[in-house]
Amino acid sequence: MSISQRENYRGKFSDKRLDKRAEQLSSILYFGRSSSVHEITMTEAEQKASYRFLSNEKVEEKILIDTAKERSSYLCQGKEVLVIQDTTEINLDNHRNRIERGTGIGLTGNNEDLGFFLHGSLVLDAHSETCLGFSDIQLWHRDEEKEDKQQRDYKKLPIEEKESYKWIKACLQSKQHLSKAASVTFIEDREGDIYEQFASIPDERTHLIIRSRDNRRLSDGGKLFEHLAAQPSAGTYSIELVKDIRKGIESRTANVEVRFCKLAIAKPQSLKKTEIADKVELHAVEVREVNGPEGTSVLWRILTTHTVSTYEDAIKIVNNYRQRWYIEQLFRLLKKKGFKIESSELESGWAIRKLTVMILNSALRVMQLLLAYNNEESQPIEQVFDEGEIKCLEQINTTLQGDTEKSKNKSNPKNLSWATWIIARLGGWKNYNSKRPPGPIVLKKGLDKFTAIYQGWRLATEFRLNVS
Repeated sequence: MSISQRENYRGKFSDKRLDKRAEQLSSILYFGRSSSVHEITMTEAEQKASYRFLSNEKVEEKILIDTAKERSSYLCQGKEVLVIQDTTEINLDNHRNRIERGTGIGLTGNNEDLGFFLHGSLVLDAHSETCLGFSDIQLWHRDEEKEDKQQRDYKKLPIEEKESYKWIKACLQSKQHLSKAASVTFIEDREGDIYEQFASIPDERTHLIIRSRDNRRLSDGGKLFEHLAAQPSAGTYSIELVKDIRKGIESRTANVEVRFCKLAIAKPQSLKKTEIADKVELHAVEVREVNGPEGTSVLWRILTTHTVSTYEDAIKIVNNYRQRWYIEQLFRLLKKKGFKIESSELESGWAIRKLTVMILNSALRVMQLLLAYNNEESQPIEQVFDEGEIKCLEQINTTLQGDTEKSKNKSNPKNLSWATWIIARLGGWKNYNSKRPPGPIVLKKGLDKFTAIYQGWRLATEFRLNVS
């Protein structure tokens, strides 16, 4: 098992037996099709050992999180990295009559269903767009008896007591964890548009790229949205939009205008009595679709601490922001069409939370394959597959390639992109120019199929060696 890619739990627990069980379960999950311990374990003894491990109070959530984060701290050394943050909820309401109350679950986003929240920070190499791991993972739940926002006078609470502090906390934790990186840029959606974050997080090696949510007051008395819209168009270009059923977006090419400027946002009135800075200087970029469909036209207003003085600078900020898509796909992998964590049959919420953290490493493998597609600078294949797996992939590759040049795997066998082509083909991707590139669910299916093939291949190889 490659330490560079898979979790190494040796020495993480005070009990060596827990270290061993952690590594065994990590390996099982890494090759598993789902989050069901019953489905992915081979023997009853394996199954019972996994249940006991996840239910053991000595197996602390923090230890599992620190282990999941470990590899990114040394892989980031000397690199400019992007840290993509987002939140998802793990909804377990279908199991409300089975899961023990008071075991790490509570109310979710609608304040009715049971489950917990996950806020993840995914680390990418800014230049090669390879996936380096995680820099922060937060899990929490809302108390079922918790007072509502009005009862708590939520707006007057300090940011540290609000749920939205997760964004700032993730930045602070990540800055420390990625201290060996040359620079760190945090990328967040509109929920991360928090004045306290703009005022406290940036420094010489730390930047923010955040989509604007509020029409903020500027230091000169103007308003953000109107000021941006009044800027001259710097140029136009086309963006390929991926279909998103949830947002009512169809796949299409959007023609957009780009505007940018430097500005200073003023401290909100709600923070008037605090010692936080009275204004924060930022650069803003607007991307507005020209003649787009009503209701779903592209309109992004992005605030950043990076300098934007040219059209090319603005496009770079937009392209960096668009990489938020990767963490959305990661969360999608955890759920219905991927590892199905919301279908877990464990009876303890704490156990499901621990299982979620461990599954993130398996989901990371899929994301690494996804980012490697068509990427000439993709990471070395041995960071994701071990020697035996690579030999098996070589044999599978010969069976998948056709006689024509178009039907061949053109990637360098030393790079992960070569493996992505094979795994995608196993997952049902047809390798036609007219088809979309393989998505995370196709790659997940391909990995599942590869796992089954590899197990048979390994048995056959061992049998031949024993016979000879």
